[in-house]
Amino acid sequence: MITKERFREIDTEIKSSITKCLHNFRNSFPESYILFLADAEYKKEYDYDGTKLNPYIIDNRIDKFKDETRLKFLVTFLNQYYRFENGKINVDDNEERINLELMIYSHIWESKPFLKKLHRLAHLCNGENYDWNVIVDDMGKHNFIRNDIRANFQKSNIEIAEIIKKGFHTSLRNAFAHSEYSFDTMNNHNRINLYNYKNENWELKLISFNDWSERFAYSAVFSYHFLDLIYKARIEIENDFKQNVFTINHPSRNNGIKRMNIKYNAENNWFTFQK
Repeated sequence: MITKERFREIDTEIKSSITKCLHNFRNSFPESYILFLADAEYKKEYDYDGTKLNPYIIDNRIDKFKDETRLKFLVTFLNQYYRFENGKINVDDNEERINLELMIYSHIWESKPFLKKLHRLAHLCNGENYDWNVIVDDMGKHNFIRNDIRANFQKSNIEIAEIIKKGFHTSLRNAFAHSEYSFDTMNNHNRINLYNYKNENWELKLISFNDWSERFAYSAVFSYHFLDLIYKARIEIENDFKQNVFTINHPSRNNGIKRMNIKYNAENNWFTFQK
């Protein structure tokens, strides 16, 4: 169970941490900020002999499309169960709803487009060059999230690191993804038993419904605000910089770098290269 007051506290904490991070990122590393909002990406399928195509593209919409259905469902779910309407002050421990939350939780922390954005932001806020080709290993997401993404946010003392710590746990993601769990309500236990537990000191053997509600809230609300605030930053880019043409370092197939202009079209919300 989670109360309306606690949910609103989590919502405020998350939104504030992301807003602060993006504001500092924009002011400290404006060119990297532009590349980040422009969804710059390396497309391996364009990188082959006999073509003049440059595999380093901008406005990569495929990742957006990959996450779109998940995000629509997340918004619908939160609006249905977490609006606290008609004087409601808490969300009860409904097993049907919790099962849906387990699915949503797994999808959040398995989403490659989401994790790629997190990786890029964590490294860019440390002043590193833009990573056009982020590889998210299917079998190594635990280390990628904890030892790459979270650790790099911690390096810059960015509060997002704590948000991830409060939401993500590999034991939960793996148990839910592989149906290695059950609900235990006997004797008022009100907990989720996790059967992927192998007696490692970092693992969870079980989690109470109350603790689960906190983990879910931190993950779901973070996923929503992270992508929503990035979208809002993108459509405000012309107002923020008082221009819509930006110069970036553009890699080439032969590992060279060329200074190129890209233009943001507010009407269609897309970026294009300027010749």
